[in-house]
Amino acid sequence: MNTEALMTPREREAAAVRLFERAGAGETVDLAVLSAMERCVLGGPKQALFEQEVVQAWNEFGEKRRTKAMDANLATLRERGLLLDDAPEGPGVAAWSVSPELGILLGACERPTYVVATEVEGRQTRCLQFFAVGDLEQPVRGVVVEEPVALPPGAYKHVKNLGPLGWMTRYRLVSETAAAGILADVALVPRQDKDGTYPYNIRRFRHHDGRPVTEAGLSVIGAGTSARVRLFKGDPRNPDDVVLVDPEGLRGLLTRVLTAGAW
Repeated sequence: MNTEALMTPREREAAAVRLFERAGAGETVDLAVLSAMERCVLGGPKQALFEQEVVQAWNEFGEKRRTKAMDANLATLRERGLLLDDAPEGPGVAAWSVSPELGILLGACERPTYVVATEVEGRQTRCLQFFAVGDLEQPVRGVVVEEPVALPPGAYKHVKNLGPLGWMTRYRLVSETAAAGILADVALVPRQDKDGTYPYNIRRFRHHDGRPVTEAGLSVIGAGTSARVRLFKGDPRNPDDVVLVDPEGLRGLLTRVLTAGAW
């Protein structure tokens, strides 16, 4: 056991507080890059918005292969410092805990204060997701951004042929204001080809009585320097509002969606 990597619960809590403070000051804090298999090992299928393709691939992996994969991936996570050694509870008993970065990531995905889900309408593609994280005293201390990324060159060679289990995801901790800016920049990107235009749909929801409840939603057709925005009302008798906004107006609109669940 590496005694230099030991952290007491109080030290881990203090380190997590510093990460939130950095995000609150406007910094983008890198938390981790994880493969889908690593996310499954960490209990991902129980998380909000976990991809069904990954769940199916993990279930089809087989019990023996899953057990082997869990041992191998837990060892890799320890090597990367995402799992930390704890003082053993007895002779020959290994103990470990999650790092402050991984703890924030898992807390956000498993118990989010609210979630903002995005999709490109009419396209099967992985998109950004946002998980607000906090505690009882401060329900939103930051927002964890979940971003699909490409497989790093020369790394994760063992997952290249694993299909959805090899999908890579980067996690960053930011403030709500920064999250709205990231979302606006992505929504402003034009999405059009010979077959038509593909709106970028954004929905904020939370769980109530075990069910997801949508609080606000909108659809954006980006044009780079402007965007056509349709506000979802969900009432067929009441037509959706459509507005044309510039980048600053879109950021303001998305800030309200994130912070208040309203337009």
